[in-house]
Parts: sequence; structure tokens; C-alpha cells
Amino acid sequence: MSSSIWMTARELAGLPGMPASERRTRDRLQQLAVPSRQRQGRTGGGGLEYDSAALPAQTQAALAAQRIGQAGQRAAQAITPAAPLALPEPQGDEALPATAAARPGLLRQPPSEGEQRCADARMQLLRMVDSAACLCGAKKAYAQVAAQATLAQPGEALHGIVSAANQRRSTLSARTLEGWARLRREGGWQALLPAPAQAQPLAAVGEDVAMVLALYFSRDPQWRNLSNAVRAIKRKLGLPADDGRALYGRCRRAIAKTDNVQAIKARHSGAARAALLPFKRRDTSVLKPNDVWLMDGHTYKAKVRHPDHGQPFRPELTVAIDAATRRIQGWSVNYSENVIAVGDCMRHAIGQCGVPAILYSDNGGGETAKQIDCPVDGFCARLGIDHRTGIPGHPQGHGLIERSWRTHAINSARQWGSFLGSDADPGEYRKAAARIAKEQRALEAARKRGDAEVIVLDTKLLPSWEMFVDHINAMVADYNANHRHRSLPKRADGKHMTPDEAWAAMVQPGDLHMLSELEQRALFRPSALRTAQRGEVKFSNNIYYAPELMRRDVDRQQVSVRFDIHNPHTVEIYTLSGEFVCQAKWGGNRMDYYPKPVIEMAREKRVRATVKRREQQIDAALRELNPTLAQQPAASLPAPNLAAGMPLMQMPAQRAGVVIDVQATPAPQANAQQADARPFFASPSERYEWLMAHREQWTDTDGRWLDDYTSGEDYAALADYYASRGLGWEEGGNGFRGAQAAGGAAA
Repeated sequence: MSSSIWMTARELAGLPGMPASERRTRDRLQQLAVPSRQRQGRTGGGGLEYDSAALPAQTQAALAAQRIGQAGQRAAQAITPAAPLALPEPQGDEALPATAAARPGLLRQPPSEGEQRCADARMQLLRMVDSAACLCGAKKAYAQVAAQATLAQPGEALHGIVSAANQRRSTLSARTLEGWARLRREGGWQALLPAPAQAQPLAAVGEDVAMVLALYFSRDPQWRNLSNAVRAIKRKLGLPADDGRALYGRCRRAIAKTDNVQAIKARHSGAARAALLPFKRRDTSVLKPNDVWLMDGHTYKAKVRHPDHGQPFRPELTVAIDAATRRIQGWSVNYSENVIAVGDCMRHAIGQCGVPAILYSDNGGGETAKQIDCPVDGFCARLGIDHRTGIPGHPQGHGLIERSWRTHAINSARQWGSFLGSDADPGEYRKAAARIAKEQRALEAARKRGDAEVIVLDTKLLPSWEMFVDHINAMVADYNANHRHRSLPKRADGKHMTPDEAWAAMVQPGDLHMLSELEQRALFRPSALRTAQRGEVKFSNNIYYAPELMRRDVDRQQVSVRFDIHNPHTVEIYTLSGEFVCQAKWGGNRMDYYPKPVIEMAREKRVRATVKRREQQIDAALRELNPTLAQQPAASLPAPNLAAGMPLMQMPAQRAGVVIDVQATPAPQANAQQADARPFFASPSERYEWLMAHREQWTDTDGRWLDDYTSGEDYAALADYYASRGLGWEEGGNGFRGAQAAGGAAA
């Protein structure tokens, strides 16, 4: 055990539990009655230094962390490792938590049960002295009680009282009783409590242990295992392999003494840290219905048949919950979390329950889109809703709605065979996935034969879209009507209310701000800002026209275009101040011959991207099965006809990414006819490879096709593949011009 460490007020200023200034730190140390002494080596005004063992616990913990971090840095600088190994440096105060120190000695903590029993026993002995003093005086009473305590045998009541009062098995003296009597006169029963134990000095940690802890208490994944950190330090310090077990044990004992909060802060960040530390609960008892709504999206924990193509997918469920009653006010389902799903959920909720005062959501793309949050045209701005979003990476603020998913949405997904929640059995899920894949293969084969309608689908395994929507509707109704929430008030029979019962009990007539059907149609149209120009506005690749757009205050100004996602034939035009201008009709046909709803355009974009990815995979597979003529073995090529006078061509060595111009040599008529017969090309890449291997057969049509192909995205995706085989295309089309020049010279 090392001796106490003495520090000055300047060194202690700013530490946890201490003021920031040196003067206030001295005042604080005097209030705590921390032992002090004259600074060693100083005479005549050298200042005071204080015993760190008597400081508060949080200050001692900070000092311990400081010492351990400094020890690790000194060791890393002083010792040259036998095998170089790059190790991260400690990251400030949070990189290494402090060693848990004992409770401060001079600060009275609430007495323990043992300390209370000690004070009670001392009080009993003093009452015995008071009783004897009435007969023989105080001096003789102290001696008499002390003698009785000395003669008491184990098992007697007096022997137990003396042991508890004295906290040891030794005899009790009259002088001790006199001291307890003096303490009772000064402070009563509180003064009879035993003196608090002196704080233990700061534990000294070895240099090697400090270096291991500096690695272990970090967020680097390679050091989160203590064994890895110990092995790394052993290699760095050049320690024998047999010392690893002893070092591991010392590190384990040091970790057991670390402060739990500091360890969590050092090893975790963001939401993971917040999930382990203490938190504050938000009180909803002061809220009224429709004061605060929480809205969030949840990817359903089971697969559903897509309504368009029937493939299994996981839809997105969006709900809005009232914080005061825990009631689901509205819901919506969509293919993914987007502004359409969020807007439809708001329409459903507000249409049934009125307009909320505050909408609380996360920072998802659907909740923060311009259609929701735009200060001019957003839903919230037009309805007067205060939209608040949580801190990114901290979902604890949405705990009310995040926890509710386990009650309704996740439990409802368990009813389907395709459930894939965190507690789903892996073996059962693999069986279900195999059954789904088998069913999809059978359905695809039946479609090709033209008898897909005879396939019987397993709706218990994979529900249809209509079944899923009906199931969610029933789930919401059952939750609102039957789920007794423990955060809601209790009824007269002692049972908690359901959300519907709480809503009926709390809602007063006139409290709800309902919207008419006309207002709902007008307000719940998504909108976008566009510029009116010459009677037209361009939106979603379509042109909408109205003569009213030529008004002086509208032409060449930004306007609000409000559209219906299911009806693209007309849009409503509003000024930025909210004045209705006109209804513009779809009239442009330069981009699309027929108008396309927003949903259909998004679907086409997704399908095009999927088809392009599949085409690239098919091209790569075909190249493995059907290599080009230039890649065939030389033995498969026909032997040159030397008798016919066809000279041998000496081909120069090809390099990756270089097109080599080879002069065409006239061949016999039979060979020319055979070469003119082109194969059938299954893909553009196959045609390109064949043309690059048969440059003498290029035509003007081939040249134009090559110029278009090499300037497109398909060639860019395979450019490295072509270059590695000497089939790369030169910039500017030099390969085609070179082939033409070669053909002309041969002619």
C-alpha cells in the first residue's frame, strides 16, 4: 500500500467535485476539513498541500484516472517494444475510467445498521451508569459498570451489548465510558456513532496494467476483449509468455475496482451508451388528448406478398400515438418509409381524431421531407402543428412508441409463418424461407405455362396485401379496445384503462379541432414549389398549363403546386401567401405521352434499376459460358491455306487497354463467305467482343453502334474487363477509324 499523496490547491482546482479557481478550492478544502501541511522544501509562505486520501470520492476517482493515463503514456514512451505494434493512445478522461476509491473519511455518510447497533449499545451502557450513579455517584458507577462488563460471560445479554458497543472483544474500561458520556452531552445519540473509517490511499497501478486498461477501456473493437489487450501489451513490452496469466489476473482485479459509469462512458457511445446509463422519464400525466402525438415507422417483422408482382417483401407500418392516452390515432402501410406513408398516416389520424398541437418524430426521410416540414407548403405549417424531431442516434426520447411495437406490431407478425423477429427460431425460419422459395419457383413455372391461377398459395405462410391490411386494421382496433396499459389511470375496479377508455374519459366536447372533408382534401395534398413561366408550370416531368398563370403577381414567380398522387391530370396552384390561383391541366407531351402518377414513376425507376443490375449479372454469366473467338485456344482455329496464297500475319503483342490496328488481308471466296456469317448476339457485350475480334468486318452501322455503346454506362461498367483482355476502346473512336483505314489500304 503506497503512502498518501499530497497536492496543492492549484493542482486540485477544476477537478470533479472542486471549484475552478484556486482560492475557492482552498475554501472548499477547509470546509471539508482535509488535512494539510506546509509544502516540503518551502519555508516562510511556501503554501499548503492537502492529503488526497481525504478528498471526495469523485475527486479521488478523477485523480486515479489521471495517474493511470499518465502511467500508460510514460510506459509507452520509455519502453521500446521487441515486436513493433501500433496501439491507440488514450482518448482523454473518458478513455480510462477511474479506480473506485473508498468513501471519504471526514464526510459523514448515513450510518449503516452496524453503526446504529453500536450507538444503541453505547447508549444502553450509559443508562446503566446513570442508574448506578443515583446510588453510589458517577465515579463509582463508571467503575462498577466496567467491572460488570469485564465479568460478563459469552451468551449473556451484557456480553453482547459490550461487544456491539466496543466493536471488539476486549474488556471495557471506566475511562471509555466517561468518554462516551462526554460525547453524549455534546451531541446526543448521533455523537455515539463510531468514527468513520479513514479513506484508503489511492491504489498504485503498475505500468503494464495501466497500458492494458488504456486499451481495454476504448471503443476500438480489437481491444474490447481483455485477452487481446493483454497479448498486445506483452508483445509491446517484450514480456515472457508465462507472465500473461499473472498480468491478466491483475488487470481483472483492477477492472473490478473501476467506476461503472466511467467504464460505460469509455467503452460505449451514442445510443448504446444512453441505453446503459440512468435516464429521465417524461411525465405524461399533465398532457391532454391531442397535445402531443408520436409518429414512427416500423419495418414489419414478417413477409407479405407484393400487390404488384407477388414476390415476398417486408412492408413499412407507420402509426401515430397520442402520448396522453397511448391510443393509436392513425396508421398507414406502404412499400417503404417515405413521405407518402407519413402523409397518409397524418391524413388518417387527423381525419378521425383532429389536429394535434405537437408532432414528435425521428429524423427519418419521410418525417423530415419538404412536404411535411416546408415552412410554406408543409403539412405541419398549413395545419399549425409544431413538429419536433428527436436527437439523431438517441431513440430513447421515443421510448413510448418504440416500446409499443412489441405490444402490437411484433406480436401481430408472430401469426405468420414468415415471422423473422429477433426471437424467431433460426431452424424454423430456414424451413419457412425454403417453402417460400419453392412456392415462388412453382408459381413462376406456372406463369410460363399459363396456368398460374391453379396454384394454391399458402396464406398462413405468406399473406396477401389485402389480408395484411385487414390484419393491421384489426390489430389497431384490438390494441385500442383491449390492451390495459399500466401507465394509464385505474378504473373503479382497480384495473388500468384501455386507450379507448382513457380517450373517452379525457376528451371533452369542443377540445378536438376537426377538419371538414373539403379541408382534408385541400390540406392533405402534397405540394412542391415551382416557378410559373408563360402560363406553364413543370412538375414531375409533365407540363401543366392555365391562362391564370400569366397574372402579373404570378408569372415568373414561385408558386405552390399541390397535387394528388393518384390523379396527375390536374394540379392546384397557390401563391406563397396561400391564395388560390387556378387549377392547371396537364398539357405537355414532351416527356411522357401519357401522364404518370408519382407512385407509378417511382415504381418504374425502381424496376429499371433492378433490370439493369440483373442484365449485368447475366452478361457476366454468359461470358463464362460463351467465350469470344479471340479467347478460344489456338488449336480450334482453322489452319491457314498456304497453297491458296494467303500470307501469314504476324500479330504484335497486345497490351491491356490498347487497340491494335491490323491490316485486313484478302481471303479466298469460301473463307470470306464463312466469315460474313455473323452469330446471334445475346447481349451488347457479346456483340462488342465479337466486333473487336473481327475488325475487318466492321461496317458503318457497326461504327455508329460502337460509338454509342462505348460512350454509355454499360461499357463503363465493363471497361476494366475489356482492357484486361486487350479489347479496350480508344478515346475518340480511333479503333474504328484505324479499322477503316486498314480496310481501305487492303482494298
